Amino acid sequence: MTRKFMRLNSSILVVILTLSLLSLVACTSSPTKSDFLNAGNSNISVTGAQFDQYTLFRFDTSTSTNTLALPSAADIIANLSSPYVGEVIYFAVAADGNNSITLIAGTNVTVKPSASTVAGNTTITMYCELDNITSGSEAVTIY
Repeated sequence: MTRKFMRLNSSILVVILTLSLLSLVACTSSPTKSDFLNAGNSNISVTGAQFDQYTLFRFDTSTSTNTLALPSAADIIANLSSPYVGEVIYFAVAADGNNSITLIAGTNVTVKPSASTVAGNTTITMYCELDNITSGSEAVTIY
């Protein structure tokens, strides 16, 4: 009886662990993040798909300042499979050189002052929080 009980407990444990791992994998609606987007020494405007895809936006700021124009909140949210209010998407912006990068907000995107400029020779991790996912009223905040 003890062996049968132990086998049953082991089976239950395997099922519970498998379900736990599956729920961890499914806890974000963001697609799989990939490497970085190398902007070189250019100003860029990213699409919602690019914003949701890349983890790092890298700029060569050795000779001039650059801008990163963000997509609209609607475009960011439209590219997520199951967005929810309060969801956070992380990304980083790197200024490889002495000059800075300025973030330009898309429609219904609020960029907090702490995230509006990346100083030269700096990489900053930023967070995009989904504030409203209602169609036609989408809004996000970048911290």
